[in-house]
Parts: sequence; C-alpha cells; structure tokens
Amino acid sequence: MEFLKMIEWFLVNLWFKICLNIIGAIYVVKEQILSRPRCLPSYSSQTGKTIVITGGGRGIGEQAVKKLVRLGARVIMGCRSPELVKKKFDEIFNEDSVVGSVEVYHLDLMSLASVRSFAQTVISLDCPVHVLINNAGIMFGDRKETEDGFESQLATNYLGHFLLSHLLLPLLERTGQADTPARIVNVSSVAHYCGSWMDFSDLHLRKLYSPEQAYGNSKAAQIMFTSHLSTMLQSSQAPVQVVSLHPGVVYTDLYTNVTWVKIFSLIAKLLMKTAKQGGDTLVHAALDPDLVGSRQVYLENCRQGRNSSFTSRVENQAKLWGLTCSLLGIQQFGTS
Repeated sequence: MEFLKMIEWFLVNLWFKICLNIIGAIYVVKEQILSRPRCLPSYSSQTGKTIVITGGGRGIGEQAVKKLVRLGARVIMGCRSPELVKKKFDEIFNEDSVVGSVEVYHLDLMSLASVRSFAQTVISLDCPVHVLINNAGIMFGDRKETEDGFESQLATNYLGHFLLSHLLLPLLERTGQADTPARIVNVSSVAHYCGSWMDFSDLHLRKLYSPEQAYGNSKAAQIMFTSHLSTMLQSSQAPVQVVSLHPGVVYTDLYTNVTWVKIFSLIAKLLMKTAKQGGDTLVHAALDPDLVGSRQVYLENCRQGRNSSFTSRVENQAKLWGLTCSLLGIQQFGTS
C-alpha cells in the first residue's frame, strides 16, 4: 500500500510539473513573439489617489510601486519586512524628485490576524482608497500549514487577499464613483490552468501534495474570486471594479524553487519577461481608464485575455466562494 502511494505521488507530481512547464513554454512564445509586451501610455498625474498594495518590496510589485509613486500616487504597502522595504524605497526616491509617497506597514498573509491588523491600520489612516492591488505571493516549495491551518500557498496567494478585500471593500465603495470606480486588482497567473483539477473537498491538499498544483489552485482561486465578486458588485451597482491578470512569465526570485531556472538562469532571463514589463501589467490594471465599464476583466500583456473553462464556470465560482467564506468566518462579504 505504501509503495502504491509513492507511485501515485510521483505520477501526480510529474503530471503537474509537465503541465506547468508546457503552459509556461507556450506563453513564453506567445508573450515574446506573437504578442509582444506593450509600453504603458503616458497616464495623467495620480496625485490625490491612494493605492494599497500587498508585497511590492521586490519583483513586479516593486516595479509597479516605482511607477505609481512617480505618477504622484500615495502608495500604502503591506509586507513582511517593512523596515527593509521602506529603506529600499527611501534610497530609490532620494535619487529622484517624486511627487508621490510610500508608506510601509507589516503584513503577513499567512496569518489572518496579521491581515486584520493591516486592514485596520489602513482604515485608521482615514483616507480614501482608490485601488487595492493583491500582489504578494509565494510559489512552490514543500508543503507547509499556516498558524490558521491552511496550506501556505493557498493562504498567501488567495485566502489572505480574500479577507483583505472583504475588510477594505467598504472603504473602496466609499471612494469609488459610478464613472470612476475604485478597483481591486488580483495578480493571478497563467498557472491557473493547473488549478483545473481543484478538489473542493481537499483545498489544502492534505491527501496528496504537489507544489505546482497548490500554486495552480491558488491562482485559479484568485480568478474565480474575481469573477464572483465582480458579478456581485455589478448586481448591487457598487462603484468598485474587480480585475484579475497574468503578469507574464516573469524572471523574478519567485523561481528560487524551480531547478531548471536556477541552472539555466541566463537562458531564463533571455526568454522571460523582465520584472519591469510584468509590473506594467499591474499599473495598467490599476489605472487604465479604458477598462472602466468592462464586465469581466482578465488581462494578459495589458490586453484582454482568456482564462480557463474551469475558472469560468459559475458553479465552480459559487462553490469556492461559499467554502472560502466558511473557512474565514465571513457571514456577508464586505460587511464587518
């Protein structure tokens, strides 16, 4: 019996590794040859706008924060090492004359208590919030459970952001207007296709763990969350728009657990998008006025993309929504 379990574990992990690498290869070709990254337009000044972002201390989030601050936005960041991140941005912006500002507060998305504390900090600042960018994420690695008993990738990439969006939604609703709605931007990935085998009875993969499946599940969950919340807000005519996106196959330190990227790092850098290019998709999703009025928005390379059929099914979105609210103890989303 133990031998059969080992064989099953091997085959499942092999399957998801193959799937993810094939998907990644297809999208590298698509992004670098068939549909080249677009340059951002010259957006107008964002002075007076407040943007909350999770992560942002490195990778695509860092690049997005740089652009947003240079456009004049007040950026409120939540990350695990606020002192180090604040020091980094102080050094960056000391060299430039910038109109915007950066504030950094502690946030650990693996802890629901930390998410609630960060949300309360933002609320206590008593300022409007025009955009919430759910950007922070982890990828692959051994299976770990958080202090709340959740699988770590699902907790960081999805559950923590779901709770944060719930807590900040009233603030976003007060800020948004019918012609200029506030926005929630969920940074997903093309890896969400690997979430097409999501088992709703075992969201935390306690039966059989695959790092790639766990990552795919968390990214599929973000897209289903986006679609369900978008439909809910549209039906209530709330002035908040919800957008999900695939930032691209981007070379960042998220790939520290990917063997071939570590071995062939030079080739990976040549094939993959840069963090700067990936960050552009976040800025576009947060600011572009042409997205206003779009009912369902999933972006790739700053263009409307196509998400998987699994994540598009309304019944899957509703089932995951109910399970998530139950896990997080949410009675009515957006209401304390």
